[in-house]
Formats: sequence, C-alpha cells, structure tokens
Amino acid sequence: MLDFGLTEYGDMEDYNTKFLNELSPGNEICGEIVVGEFKKVPMGKREVAEFYVIITNRENRTKWVSEFTTPYYPETDNIYGENGGLFYTFIDSLNHVVNKTPLNWQDNYSVNFSQFRKTVNESLSSIKVKAVPPVNPDAKTVNLQVTDAVVKTESEKDKPLTIYDLAQKDPIILMAYANLRNKGDRITVKNITFELRSSLDDGVITKNAFQNALVELNQLEPSVDHQ
Repeated sequence: MLDFGLTEYGDMEDYNTKFLNELSPGNEICGEIVVGEFKKVPMGKREVAEFYVIITNRENRTKWVSEFTTPYYPETDNIYGENGGLFYTFIDSLNHVVNKTPLNWQDNYSVNFSQFRKTVNESLSSIKVKAVPPVNPDAKTVNLQVTDAVVKTESEKDKPLTIYDLAQKDPIILMAYANLRNKGDRITVKNITFELRSSLDDGVITKNAFQNALVELNQLEPSVDHQ
C-alpha cells in the first residue's frame, strides 16, 4: 500500500490555466499531478494550510489548479480533512482507488502533509478526477473525487543522477537551485543544503520539507556537484 502522508516540469507558458471554480458536477479532468508546498495562514487562534494541486493534461495543453485550505497542526505537520469537505473527498477517494480501502473509510482524515505530498509527487504518474457536488450547501466549488490513478513502476522512479535532475522533480530543491543560479554561486550539494537551511530559518519551508529534501540530496554522490 502507498503511504499518502515530481513529475518533470516542461515549458508550460502556453498552457491554458483553469481553476476549480470553473468545474461543474460531472466534469472530469485527467493528467499528471503535482502537489505544491503549502503556506501557513493565521485563522483565529490556529493556523490553516493553503496548498495547490495541479493536474496537467499535455494532450489538450490544459493545467487545472485546485486550491485546498485545511486546518494545520504544526506540532505534527498534519492537515485535517473533515468528512464531506474538499480535501476529505479527494484523499478518501484517492486512498480508495490506489489502496483499495472502502469509501468513507474514516470519519475524518488527519494526514501528514509532507508524506502526502512526497508520495503523490513521486509515486503517481497520472490521475483522473470527477467533479461531484459539495456536501456543504454554502461551498463555492465542487469536490474532487478520484476515479483512477496510475502508480509509477519502479523503473519509472529512476534515481536522479545530478542535482539538476533532482531539482526537476522536487520544487523545494528547485527553489534552492534557482536561488543559487540567480546569485551566480556554484551548484553543489553543500550550497543547496545551505539555501534550504536559510529557507527553513526564514519560515519559507517547513522542517519536514527540509528534512525530506535532505533525504533526496543524500541519494546523490559528491561527484555530481556542478562546478
């Protein structure tokens, strides 16, 4: 079973970008899926997490952008999906399609965001979702129900050979890579790690995201450093 808890980026400037509020019940979209990093937003005495799921259809050159807002618990890096909500419907149906669990498997979902994002981005090559009516009558958008997902084979999960390869698959490392290029600094594992540490200290990325990026960097040999 996959533990929910990147595809390469091409030139997408000429892609038609559409958003969740443009979908009506019954509409279906499919394509490559990427879960972006989240940002924390204060709401009352707690924080919520806002993040985007992007589904890119290369055949019709359309990029669907869906924004998710969920309660966030920084002590565990967990996000929360309440039964009937957008995230609940998405993660519940995704778990059903991939791991064969029953629909409405749990009353609510508490999900480690970093693990969820890492698993989706690294293990799913494509996904199909159907727009379904929201349970909440006051909701402004449809819910997304996963109806199909293609899990990558082991041969598709090739170990990256260079920092550039790794940056193309991980937007956190890509951000650090771009910062070094913009400053004219050498692209090395050591310098990428320093950039990531700075982003962590500045609150740009979470501790879990930082640690996951270090795990990815540790796959590389020192000889891959770009001089």
